[in-house]
Amino acid sequence: MIHLQSKSRSRKPKNHLIRRTLTGITATLLTVCSGYAAFPSQVFAEKADVSVRNWYSYPSFTVPELKPSWTVKVDNYLNMNETSLGHQAVAEEGKVFAFSKSKLIALDAATGKQLWTFGNSLTPTIVYNDGILYGLSSNHKPYAVNAKTGKAVWQSGTSTWIDTRQGTEALVPAADTLYVIKGSTTFAFERKTGKLRWKADEAMAEGNGTAYLQESDGVVLRTFFVQGALTSVQLNAYDKKTGKKLWSDFGQGEAIHIKNGLVYSVDYYSPLLTDYESVPDRKLQINAYNLKTGAIKGTLEFNWKMPGDPPYDRGQGSVIASGGKLYVEQGDQISEYNLDTYKTGDAPSRTFQRPYGVDGELMGIVQERLIYRSNVTEGELTGIKLVNGSGVQWNGDAPVSQVSVYGKGVYRAQRNGTLLGIHMLTSKPVFSVKTGADLHEATLKTNGMIIIQAEDKLIGVKLPASLK
Repeated sequence: MIHLQSKSRSRKPKNHLIRRTLTGITATLLTVCSGYAAFPSQVFAEKADVSVRNWYSYPSFTVPELKPSWTVKVDNYLNMNETSLGHQAVAEEGKVFAFSKSKLIALDAATGKQLWTFGNSLTPTIVYNDGILYGLSSNHKPYAVNAKTGKAVWQSGTSTWIDTRQGTEALVPAADTLYVIKGSTTFAFERKTGKLRWKADEAMAEGNGTAYLQESDGVVLRTFFVQGALTSVQLNAYDKKTGKKLWSDFGQGEAIHIKNGLVYSVDYYSPLLTDYESVPDRKLQINAYNLKTGAIKGTLEFNWKMPGDPPYDRGQGSVIASGGKLYVEQGDQISEYNLDTYKTGDAPSRTFQRPYGVDGELMGIVQERLIYRSNVTEGELTGIKLVNGSGVQWNGDAPVSQVSVYGKGVYRAQRNGTLLGIHMLTSKPVFSVKTGADLHEATLKTNGMIIIQAEDKLIGVKLPASLK
């Protein structure tokens, strides 16, 4: 999108005024009727040092305004620890689980009726998996609760608290294990009993762990940020039963694809050694590791050139794999490759231009659309239709606070105290809801209801049929 700013040109007056300054006179007085009167002094308005106008105006929409089915007060997520954000509420099985007065509560998603409460002084972090809710007590001991009854399944005696400033924290339920991530430390608990199986720390990361964890064929994969002469991401593999570190590789990112015992991972280290500003040649390298030993079994290279003259941009952005396809940002375009059949040197099967020239982050693929977050400050979503490469937007009528996407619905919470429901395929607004809040957390969805997280309250709204 191009914003045009109109410019006004000043005209010179027909008659030019010449101002002269008289020197040696400190004051000029007129005697009028035996009195004195001074010439009126000229007063000028103070000018701003900088004055910039935002020429972009949001369009106004006329859409049906839906009335909330219910509103319930909950603990304000703005007052929670940063590591809890994004995990303080979930919606599953037609229920909503959140925290009120530091207790875990369950609400009927259709009516907002409170079904049960659990615990006291809990850490406001909760995840759901297969009928069980997992959380942390105030002293960070994991617990499990039956989602239907609110009854405790188990309470672990092991605390996962670690005093680290990095503080990345997450609960990750897997097949028979509950993993708790805290910075660069990984805890593995038995899902049935809450017994600690093992604990592993990556000392080289010094607390700088990411939120990535993936389990595959008896191996647990995690990534960390490791500092040295250069700082880069590092991929580690642990034995699922014992927590023993099987292998690690500095400069390698999370697994983008796991197949036939091989882990495919992007090499982020090699580009750091390249003087990219003076050289137009670009190379993305994906290494294939044996999942259990870490031995390199192959390498895929993707090559391209940056256009124009030096200094060149870095030209490599996000890399995502979906449905056997690999999408690689290469300068101002995204190239698609068939990951299963690709050989080094093959041309991309398709290429797409970045949507509207945005400089943003490639988030993933939804409804056959590549989804971009336009930039960190605005947080707007734009996309590319895979069928024809055309750009698509989901605009609102006010600055965005938070956007969530479920299937065909784009739920845009805005800074003017409203939420817009937009149809992803048509880009047309379907409804609006007054939230009365400036900031919002992620919108939740279950059983034909969306639940809006508006600072210190949850708002339940029944979806129109077109977005269910």
